[in-house]
Amino acid sequence: MNQRVRGILVVLLSASLWGLSGTAAQVLFTRGFSPMFLVAVRLWGAAVILLLAVYLRHPASLRVDRRSLGQLAVFGLFGFFLVQYSYFAAIAAAGVATATFLQYLGPALIVLYAAIARRRLPSPAEAGAVLLAVCGTGLLVLGGGPLRVTSAGLLFGLLSAVSLAFYTIYPATLVQRLGPWTTSGYGFLFGALAATLFYAATPHRMPPLTMQDLALTLFVVLFGTLIAFAIYVSALRHLSPSEIGIAATGEPLSAAASAYFLLGQALQGWQYAGGALIVIAVAVLALFGRTPAARVERTGVIAGGRPDP
Repeated sequence: MNQRVRGILVVLLSASLWGLSGTAAQVLFTRGFSPMFLVAVRLWGAAVILLLAVYLRHPASLRVDRRSLGQLAVFGLFGFFLVQYSYFAAIAAAGVATATFLQYLGPALIVLYAAIARRRLPSPAEAGAVLLAVCGTGLLVLGGGPLRVTSAGLLFGLLSAVSLAFYTIYPATLVQRLGPWTTSGYGFLFGALAATLFYAATPHRMPPLTMQDLALTLFVVLFGTLIAFAIYVSALRHLSPSEIGIAATGEPLSAAASAYFLLGQALQGWQYAGGALIVIAVAVLALFGRTPAARVERTGVIAGGRPDP
C-alpha cells in the first residue's frame, strides 16, 4: 500500500469518527449542554493527552521558536477552535446531517483559494465542482421547507466550511517543520485557551451529568477529537490539502447515517439530493482536480523539517 492510499484511508477514518462524534454531540445538546462547553472540554482533553504523549516520547519536539508559536496560536484559534465551535453551533441550530453537509462546502473553497493563489481561472472540472457544491447547498437549505434550516444554522454551517478550508490549508508548512503531533498538540492547546475565554465570558447553565453524558463526552474527546484530528493533520505529510478535503467527505455520509439510525432524524428528499451534489462535487475534484492542486499547495514547504517521533 503506497503512502497516498494510506493517507486517504486515514482521512476516511477520521471523517467517519467526526460524523459519529457529531451525532453524539447532538444528543448532548438536547440534554442542555452548550456547544462552547463541549468544544472547551474536547480541546482541553485532547491537548493534555497529546502533549503529554509527545513529552514522554520526545520532549525536544515541544520546543518551538517564537515565530512558529505565533503560527500555532493562529492555527489553534481559527483552525481547531473555530472549526469545532461553528460546526457544533450549526448542529445545535440545524441538526447534524445538515450542519455536516454545509461544512463540506470547504473543499470547493479550497479549490477557489488554489485558483487565486495560481492567479488563473479554475479548470472546467473545478468550476463544475464549485457549481455543483453551490447548487447542492441551495437544495440542502431550501429543500426541507422554508423553516427547515434556520438563519443561525446556515450562518454557522457556512462559517464551518470557511474554517475547515483554513484548517486544511494553513498548517501544511507547520506539519512539515514541526511534525503532525507537535502541531496538533499546540493547536489543541491554543484552541482550548480560546474556548475557555469565550466560555467564561458568556453565562451557561450546566445540566446534571449522567453516565451516558460522560460516555458520550469521552467518545467526542478521544475519538472525535484527539484521534480524528491528529491523524487528519498527519495525512498532510502524504496528501495535498485539496486531496485531504476531498477524502474527508466520508463525514457527511457517516453523519447522515448515524443521525438516521441512532436519532431517527432524516433529511427531506430534496435535501438528500443537495447532499449528494456536494459529495459528487468533491468526487469530481478527486478525479480531475488533484494534480494541479497538489503542485501549488505544496509550494513553500520548508525542507529538512523535524518530524515527530
